[in-house]
Amino acid sequence: MFEMADRDFEVGGGIIAGALAYRLFIWLLPFALVVVAGLGIAAEASSESPEKAAKSLGLAGLVSNSVATAAKGSARWYALAVGIPVLLIATRSVLRVLIGAHRLIWADVRAAAPRPSVGASARLLALLLAFFALSGLATKARVWSEGIGVLATLAVIVPYAGLWLLVSIRLPRRSAPWTALVPGALLFGLGIELVHLIAAYVFAPYALTKQGTYGALGVAAALLVGLFIVSRLVVAAAVVNVTLWERRTR
Repeated sequence: MFEMADRDFEVGGGIIAGALAYRLFIWLLPFALVVVAGLGIAAEASSESPEKAAKSLGLAGLVSNSVATAAKGSARWYALAVGIPVLLIATRSVLRVLIGAHRLIWADVRAAAPRPSVGASARLLALLLAFFALSGLATKARVWSEGIGVLATLAVIVPYAGLWLLVSIRLPRRSAPWTALVPGALLFGLGIELVHLIAAYVFAPYALTKQGTYGALGVAAALLVGLFIVSRLVVAAAVVNVTLWERRTR
């Protein structure tokens, strides 16, 4: 634990998490645009309200509230056409920060670092969308039945960990095998589920009740706090992996 704390302090874990949280916040803008346009088109095709379509996909809280008002526009196809390329560009920016962060934490050499190519960005985007899909399924299970919701909440930790393992395998890790990334992936899976529960039952309701007082700043602040905690989990997962791997190699 002391070695982990020392490494986090040496690489500036809080600064790295802040940079990653900022990029994730920027990533959410085109993502919300694509969600708003896609759900608006899906709701129109199924004669369902955009708000009900959002909730059926598990996009509750802040995103659902935004979709309910914004998905009624007439330029949905234009928003979708613009949002998808911009979303891919924003995903490439997130990938670049992830590569730089893991290079710093692992003290990896520059030549061994992967490139944020279009293919790698598309794979990261698919994995990020899979995180949202799992979150939606868990939310739907909790709404449908309390008992099944508890089981789904516990069971979804394993897919979360598996998805993050797939992400971290593509990031700088020196010569460590993929098995050395499992502890950090498990930590991330457990942490991201806790963050999701806190965001669903604490952050989102509080931000929506304070929206009349603070306006958009309150919602933005709640999102930034949540994204910073997620980014801190990313840094912590990498710190755990490199510390345990170095101790084993010694």
